[in-house]
Amino acid sequence: MRSIFSNWLLVGTCGAILCFNIVLYAFFLRPQEENIARLEQRYSRVRKGQVVKGRDRLERLIREKTELETFLAVLPRKSAFPDVALQVYKMIQKNGLRASRMAFKPQNVGRLSLTKYTTSFKLTGTYGQIKRFLVDLLDSKNLFCIEGLSLERGQKNERKVVMNLKLSLYFTP
Repeated sequence: MRSIFSNWLLVGTCGAILCFNIVLYAFFLRPQEENIARLEQRYSRVRKGQVVKGRDRLERLIREKTELETFLAVLPRKSAFPDVALQVYKMIQKNGLRASRMAFKPQNVGRLSLTKYTTSFKLTGTYGQIKRFLVDLLDSKNLFCIEGLSLERGQKNERKVVMNLKLSLYFTP
């Protein structure tokens, strides 16, 4: 009879220790593990320079707001689209290039109520003509975004180059 009692005593003691360990883990160790993981992630962000504290963060937000307002002030109004599209045609003609048909597709973008007009077309001319066109495009007072560009050699006997260009224009309401 004593051996049965001692076995139950051993089983009960092990059960009590197990319950104590579960409670200890649930209330003390698990929250610390989560805190450690959170701190490691924060440490990693700080090391990469992604976290800015207090006054620096406020200054950064003010600077970014100012930069965004400056950017939006440079963009033309949507009503100026025909003039800007005509400017592209004039640059093509000025540089003596042949262009395929351009069709601009409007698309609303983001929370800033911007309108994006995108077109894809081919230009044919000499390498120098295409290079001058790109310089004119990038030096323009309007913002032209080149989303894609590829050059192909023309026929073997010709000195012509074909450029496939995907161009985007942004406008404010």
